[in-house]
Amino acid sequence: MQSRIASLASLSIVVSIAASAACAPCFAWGDDGHKIVATIGTAMLTEDAQKALRDILGDETVADAAVWADKMRSDPQYTWIAPLHYINVPRNATSLDMARDGNGGVQVVSSIIKYRDILKDTSKPKEERRLALRLLIHFVGDLHQPFHVSYKEDLGGNKLSVQSFGKKSNMHKVWDSELIRRRLNDTKGGWATMSADLRQSITPEQLKKWTASGDPAVWANEAFSITRLLYRDAPDARTGVDDAYFQRWQPTLNECLKVGGVRLGTLLNDALAPGSAKAAKDAKAAKDAKSGKPAKDSKQQAPKDQAPKEQAPRDQAPASTPTAPKSGNTAPKQSGAPE
Repeated sequence: MQSRIASLASLSIVVSIAASAACAPCFAWGDDGHKIVATIGTAMLTEDAQKALRDILGDETVADAAVWADKMRSDPQYTWIAPLHYINVPRNATSLDMARDGNGGVQVVSSIIKYRDILKDTSKPKEERRLALRLLIHFVGDLHQPFHVSYKEDLGGNKLSVQSFGKKSNMHKVWDSELIRRRLNDTKGGWATMSADLRQSITPEQLKKWTASGDPAVWANEAFSITRLLYRDAPDARTGVDDAYFQRWQPTLNECLKVGGVRLGTLLNDALAPGSAKAAKDAKAAKDAKSGKPAKDSKQQAPKDQAPKEQAPRDQAPASTPTAPKSGNTAPKQSGAPE
């Protein structure tokens, strides 16, 4: 009898895990997107924060840490991570409400806060802080992929089928990886060069704007405003996602990656070496004042796997307060796409 009860209990756990997985959307950004966000962010680290990061990661690269959470998706001991990649918002909502949408803390917004605090606590074992660092790098990237602040009914765009550059796909996958892959077709050097291009195009004004709030709930609301635009401006049902769609939304895609990277860097500086960013900036300003040079934003040395610096053309970026890209005609809505 006890054996039968144990078997039924095991079956219940398996069914529960399977049901949870079925309700979860794809993991955000492809490998390229996560590596881009991570290396933009870690290029901003102060010397003290870099040392702390290398001590925690050891020989693991930042790029590998950024995609660790996705690589573990098939490991049964990490199934608990699946619902932490996203947050669901009601279909008729115009903004995120954590009191309504918080799901008992089991979502990406609360997870960023939780793992930031663990990373910041130097009394925690290094292995626990390493896990927190991997998840934090990944989840900040997730939160800046718009379809990870979306609707449960279509699994964050996974059920929105669409032709993408001539192949069957869905809107979540389009924004995870296919638009980035299209951009990489025009970029020699792969994701590392794209990361450097985007980082070089960030202006001091954008840095100030994007770091004005350190609240992940504010970031999620910005992502959701983009999500709503993406549903309204669904691809033409006949042509699907094509070069015209890519050109229309590329500035938004670029800015999502850049904003995610900048905020990740700010968050990691605070968690790994509190006060070091301000101290470095003050020291640079004092040195410039003494030498008579105008103050400039300091450039920190990048971790070992940071993309090489290359000057890139400036991107037009509508993210933090997004507006729909301008086009000659409004694209017909995709069949079945929500209003």
